[in-house]
Amino acid sequence: MAEVIEALRHGAAHWPSRIAFRDHAEEVTYGSLARLVAGAMEMLRGNDASVGLMAENSIGWVIADLAVTASGRRFVPLPPFFSDEQLSHVVKDAGLGLILADNAMAERAARFAPVRPLPRAEGEAALLADASPGERVIYTSGSTGQPKGVRLGDKQLDHVSRGLATAIAATERDSYLSVLPFPLLLEELCGIHVPIMVGGVSAIRKDVAAQCAGGNLDAIRNAFEEVQPSVSVLVPELLRAWAGSLILSGERAPASLRVVAVGGAPVPPQVLDAAVNFGIPCLEGYGLSECGSVVAVNRPGEAAPGTVGRPLDGLAVTISGGEIVVEGPSVMSGYVGREPHEGPWHTGDLGHFDEAGNLVIEGRKDAMLVTSFGRNVQPEWIEAHLQGDPRILRATLSGHGQTWPTALIVPGAFAGNFFTDARPAQVLAALHNICSGVPDYALPRSYILTTNDEMQALGLTSPTGRVRRKAIEAWLRTADARSRSRTALVPKEFPK
Repeated sequence: MAEVIEALRHGAAHWPSRIAFRDHAEEVTYGSLARLVAGAMEMLRGNDASVGLMAENSIGWVIADLAVTASGRRFVPLPPFFSDEQLSHVVKDAGLGLILADNAMAERAARFAPVRPLPRAEGEAALLADASPGERVIYTSGSTGQPKGVRLGDKQLDHVSRGLATAIAATERDSYLSVLPFPLLLEELCGIHVPIMVGGVSAIRKDVAAQCAGGNLDAIRNAFEEVQPSVSVLVPELLRAWAGSLILSGERAPASLRVVAVGGAPVPPQVLDAAVNFGIPCLEGYGLSECGSVVAVNRPGEAAPGTVGRPLDGLAVTISGGEIVVEGPSVMSGYVGREPHEGPWHTGDLGHFDEAGNLVIEGRKDAMLVTSFGRNVQPEWIEAHLQGDPRILRATLSGHGQTWPTALIVPGAFAGNFFTDARPAQVLAALHNICSGVPDYALPRSYILTTNDEMQALGLTSPTGRVRRKAIEAWLRTADARSRSRTALVPKEFPK
């Protein structure tokens, strides 16, 4: 963060009238942003407590984020999508003495710690020269247990921000569209840090992701049309929503775009193909919080579909026993409350490099299914195929130790009545046709229809939507799951 704060000082001195950020209510220049951050630092003086931040995406978030970090404190973004139990754990685990919150989040935040409004006052920009190294703690919900706090300091954050800016060739001419929640480290890096480092402008649209989740696919297409950005970052589900909206409208992505980085989960090949065909310059990437959120990314003009590109400059990425190992300046300092970490980080992800040096992700090491016939099945591989079909919003493959895999299917907006009206043999045949080229032993031979809300209510996913595979395996052995499972013989000649 030292480099980001120094870049803000530089921008305030050399282009004070240039717009830095726009949100739904206002815009702020580099000069004004520097003064507002300095003013917020002054307001926070006299209290050395670790600080949490719980707010909607806005310029107010940006000011608080930069001010707390520059004041040398421990700073913890609090994801509003965490449960109350998780947030209570985070506040205690990180030792938070204060939460900065906006009006929308203040009442909830007050359940966990003393609350103050987002700081808003101008000070002398020269105060930024006195910025102290701080520590950012990113809590990952994980697939089981309580969230763990990943400790990242100036060294890690500056290295990954600089590496990402270099990888996508970011410049002051870039206009960035921010639609993901800022508590996600990837969005903080791409939506706040990188634009400041290069002197670009970032447009914040706080409600696009929520509207898409509610079924309004046009929200993301309209945001891109309105802002006409050159750079953005998305998760696969938002890319899918955007591609679907473009298909239905017959329109194309804005010609202004040069980079749309996509990460957080595997991108279904069908979705990637559709997005590229409609003018979305997709660059798949890979990372995890323990390594500063970005480890590798495809470069503009060099995208290699099916890979996540080359590692960022300065990182040594190797494969040990099939597992991806990362070593370099962006690897975390350790987890809160645990021994400091030094040296390489074993990610738990499986992968390999292609002949051009691009990293290929094969899935989680601990997600591997082994059927009763002794066949190894990597579920993410099959899930990516299934989720590429517009009828399927989410697919989760399970069945470790069983004769064949079972697919949990969440129907998508384009499913119509297919899954409710079709016979089990028809549904399974459709699933198999979607997975063309997949070995027979890896294909699901049974399925269960569900919803995202039901999966979360049953504890099969985390509050962030991450699959809890062990919980699913346990649930599949219950009478409830067995009664809902559908299976049938699938004729080889069944039509698509």
